[in-house]
Amino acid sequence: MPRVSRKVTPTEQRREFLKRFGITASATLFGGACTGGTTMTEATNSPVVSPQIAGIDPKNIVDEFKARDLGSLSDAALYRKTGEIVSRPPQKGLTSFTLHAPLEVMSRYGLIRLVSQSERELARMQMVTSAAVYGARVNPLASPASIKPFPNLSAAAKEFSRTFRQGDPNGLEALVLQIAAQFGTASLVHLLTPLALPTLTGASHSHIGLWLLLRHGESAGIEDASLLRAAARALAADPTGQMKSFSGMSIVGGQPLQKTPSEIEQEILEKLANPPKGTLGGQSIRALVEAGERTGNADALFGELIHHDLTGEQIDAAFRAILRVCAHSMLQDDIKQAKFGWTHCLTLPQSACGLSSLNTDRKLALAAAFVWITAYRSVLSSRAIDFAWTPSKAPDASVHEALHTSPEVAAARVWHAEETEIPEIRIALATQASIRNDIHLVKYTRATFDMGSFDPGFTKLYLAAAAYLCALWIKECPRDTLLDNLLDGRTTP
Repeated sequence: MPRVSRKVTPTEQRREFLKRFGITASATLFGGACTGGTTMTEATNSPVVSPQIAGIDPKNIVDEFKARDLGSLSDAALYRKTGEIVSRPPQKGLTSFTLHAPLEVMSRYGLIRLVSQSERELARMQMVTSAAVYGARVNPLASPASIKPFPNLSAAAKEFSRTFRQGDPNGLEALVLQIAAQFGTASLVHLLTPLALPTLTGASHSHIGLWLLLRHGESAGIEDASLLRAAARALAADPTGQMKSFSGMSIVGGQPLQKTPSEIEQEILEKLANPPKGTLGGQSIRALVEAGERTGNADALFGELIHHDLTGEQIDAAFRAILRVCAHSMLQDDIKQAKFGWTHCLTLPQSACGLSSLNTDRKLALAAAFVWITAYRSVLSSRAIDFAWTPSKAPDASVHEALHTSPEVAAARVWHAEETEIPEIRIALATQASIRNDIHLVKYTRATFDMGSFDPGFTKLYLAAAAYLCALWIKECPRDTLLDNLLDGRTTP
C-alpha cells in the first residue's frame, strides 16, 4: 500500500503545473463563488431569489428550464447548483449513473465556455437533466457528521490514513470535507491521490474526479470537494481492493534508467501495439483490469522500466507514449469498443498523467497507467496498431459537415486540418459533445483537449480521436432528437 505523503505542494508549483495543461486559474471562469440561493439588490437591499434546480420533474425538463428562468444563471452558478444535488452519495450501491454524475457535472462545466452560443441552452439543459434525474430518483445519504478542525495538516494526514486503513466510509467522507474546508483543495488532492490511483473500487474513477476538480483552478473549495464524497466512500469500503501488478504497486526507486525519452517512447509504442491477449471475465472496468493483470503483461512488459529511478523527462515521455496508444486505439481498433472501452482507455491514464505532477511519487501514477493501458490493449484489442498510419485526406468539407458524415471522415478532416483551424475544431467538438447525453463522450472530449498542451506535437491526433467518437454519437443521436430524449442513458435502480 503506497504511503500517504504529508508534504503539501506549494501554490507556486501548482500554478506552474496548471499552466502546463493550458489552464487559467480564474475564479470567474472556473467556479466563482455562486453558492447562495439569494442575493441582495444594491438599491433596495431586498433579497432576490436565485432560480433553483432542486425539485424539477425529469419528465418536464424543457418547460421547467424556461419557467424557472435557469437561463439567467451564470455557468458557475449552474455548476454549483447541479453539483450540490449530484454530490450526495446514494444510500445503495453506485450505478453507472450515480458514479458518473459528479464527473459529468465537472466535465460539462469544463467544456461549457467553448460551446457555440446557439447551442448553449441545450448544453446547459443537459447538466440540469442529470441533476433533475438524480434529485428525483436517487435516495441520498445524509451529510456526514462534522469533524473538529485539526491543529495542522500533518495531524489530518495521520487521521486520514488511519481511517482509510480501517475501512470507514463514513469517516473518510467526513474527512474529505473537513480537509478541503480547512486546508484547501490541493491538500485534499495530495492526500487522496496515492489512494485513488491503484484502487479497483468505484470503477477506478476516483482519480478522474480529483483531476477534474483541479481543472477548475484556484477557486475550487468545499463545494467542489463535495463531489468527491461518493469516491471517498468507495475507496474506504474496500481498502485492499487494489491492483496487484508491480509487486502490489509498491513502487520503489532503483538504478537510473539509461535510456533517452525518445527511446522510452518508442519502446512503449512497440510493446503496446499488439501485446499478448487475455480473456475478459466480466463487463465492469474492475473485471477488465483484473483480466489484464492475470495476463502478467504489465510486469512482463514494463516491470523492468518501472523499477528504475526515472527522471521527470523520462516519466513524461512514458505518459506521452501511453496516451498516443490510447488515441490510436480509438482510431484504428474495434469500433464496437469506441463508446465505452476506448474512452476509458484514455481518460484513466490521462487523469493520472495530470495528477502525477502533484504526486510526490510520480512513478505510482505511471505504474497505474501501465496497468490500465495493458489491460485495454490485452483484453479489448482485436488488431495491432500501426503508428505510422495516417487517414486518407477527406473530401473538401467543413468541420461541421465532416462530423455529420462518418467517424472516418470526421477524423480525417481534423487530422489534416490547418493549424489555424484548431480553435474552430475545439468549439465544434465541445459543442457537439456538450449537447448530447453521454458522459463518456463529454469526459473523453475534455481529456483530449488537455492533451493538446501536454503533447503539443500530436494535438491533431487527440482531436481526431475525439472527432471520431463525436461523429459516432452524432450519427446515433441526431440533433433533432435530443430535446425529446434528454433522459436517455440516465437510468437509476
